[in-house]
Amino acid sequence: MDTLSTLLSDVRIRDARFIRTQFNVDGHLIVRDAKQPCFHIVTKGALWLSPGPGLPPIEMLAGDIAFFPLGQAHSLSGQAAPPAAGGQHLLADLTAHGATPSYVLTLPAQTPHTHGLVCAGGSISGCMLIDGVADAWLWGALPPYLLVRWRDRALPTWLQIGLAYLDQELDRDQLARQAILNRLGDILFIQSIRSYVDGAGMGSRDVGNPPANGFLMALKDSMVSKVIGAMHREPAKAWTLQELASIGCVSRSVLAERFAELIAQPPLAYLTDHRMHLAARRLKQSSMPIADVARSVGYQSGAAFAQAFKRTFDCSPRAFRNRLNCP
Repeated sequence: MDTLSTLLSDVRIRDARFIRTQFNVDGHLIVRDAKQPCFHIVTKGALWLSPGPGLPPIEMLAGDIAFFPLGQAHSLSGQAAPPAAGGQHLLADLTAHGATPSYVLTLPAQTPHTHGLVCAGGSISGCMLIDGVADAWLWGALPPYLLVRWRDRALPTWLQIGLAYLDQELDRDQLARQAILNRLGDILFIQSIRSYVDGAGMGSRDVGNPPANGFLMALKDSMVSKVIGAMHREPAKAWTLQELASIGCVSRSVLAERFAELIAQPPLAYLTDHRMHLAARRLKQSSMPIADVARSVGYQSGAAFAQAFKRTFDCSPRAFRNRLNCP
């Protein structure tokens, strides 16, 4: 299994909500600190993304995807210079109409004053909750937003099929509708990350993406990626620096240098961080005894595990679990 598959193997989307939009030239869709991942997929025409305060607008064409991992404030408009006031709020409309089959949000709303305005484009926009990747390895690695833009390339088959299926499902009010939307959200999220990492969605004229940092850059490095994958597949193994270097087919000094350059910490420090976040997830999501949790991440000594856990989370494993269980 490749490293990205290993890292994303337990990703699960829940509460995915999508809405179709149609923008006239004065249309303006606003997201204000959603505090959850948000997506926009342009389905027709051209729209303009304002990715954040002080940042220039970015043109998005049909098939382009914008992903905001933490739902930071941004907006989507029918023109490069969005209206100074007004606009619809995505989360409010999703709450009101996200479960309404065949609903299309028209921007601006149809009034006698907007009749006859030119259609600029459309999108499927939405938000979701993502379980299984709350660990710092991903959210700390992703930039504030990422774009997957095809430009001078044909849209990939997965996107064409996925959009058609998603569009069809938004017209339905049938059993398991939410389950299907969640699974489509799984594919959309993972494919977007993959396209961003491997550059498949970066056309030759692409501009606008903030630079990849830390972890995402490490995944592009085949040697470091192999080592990370090994640690994630066997977190309980008593890894040594020499064993990890052997997996990467390099010396210990080269391995340490590459980790310092790409992830800003030594390999074994990265392993400890991963173990602690994995332990925290198991404390949160299961009733495993703390001693079993410790052993599952490579600690035979409960005291050593508690010390390492406290260095990461500033509390003991027991206090961490008790805090989660407080009403």
